[in-house]
Amino acid sequence: MVTKNEYRTTTKQNAQVEQVKMNLPVRLMMIGGAVKASDNSAFNFASKNVASDYKNDLPVKKFQISNGAKTIVSAIASQLTNTIQSLDIFCHGDPDGIYFIIGSSLEKNVENTVKNQLASNLYISKFQAIYKGFDRKENKIKNQYAISDLNLKAFTNESKVEIHGCNTGSGENCFASEFSKQLYNAGKLKSVVIGHASKANPNIDGTTSIKEQDYRHGIRIIFHNGKAIKKVTSSGRISADIIRSALGN
Repeated sequence: MVTKNEYRTTTKQNAQVEQVKMNLPVRLMMIGGAVKASDNSAFNFASKNVASDYKNDLPVKKFQISNGAKTIVSAIASQLTNTIQSLDIFCHGDPDGIYFIIGSSLEKNVENTVKNQLASNLYISKFQAIYKGFDRKENKIKNQYAISDLNLKAFTNESKVEIHGCNTGSGENCFASEFSKQLYNAGKLKSVVIGHASKANPNIDGTTSIKEQDYRHGIRIIFHNGKAIKKVTSSGRISADIIRSALGN
């Protein structure tokens, strides 16, 4: 049986036919998770523009973040080893983590009276998940995750993660920095993580068009193995050539 991410071919060795199975790389997009439907709409349109730039070079799998950070953890866990070529996350964030609400949607806002109980975030560390995510009412950690909960074996050696949200690349010990370090420690030696160094907004080049919304502008930092290796101030897609140059390849 061949799955969606597998390709089978044959090769001849010593006059014998041998079947070879290769796992095809994919691009993942995680979208939304915000309290406000309008924010989720902006994230959704931004994801469409990023997908358009990829020009169908690889299969793109999109996930609406409706079940909090578990959506991301589960989606990555479901991928085959060494297949995630890129991961784009469109969400709210800061240097300590990225933030979501269970029940988030494109149609309606989450009521303020319950949103604190529905928070489900992905933090830089287990300590932050415990410190910020402890549910005092139930006396336990509830619906909170850390980077270490992600199946990093699913990423390719030269994978790119980009977080399209505020401040995840701000400071030396930020979320994007730690993500890149954990990828490196997982054997993904040429992988990078890109995060914004300041507040992000979808109005690229001053656009007021909803369909043109895109967070790929402002100051973005490329991280590799926990270190900032390049500051990018240009708008749009950060090319593979720019990343390779920053890595010294």
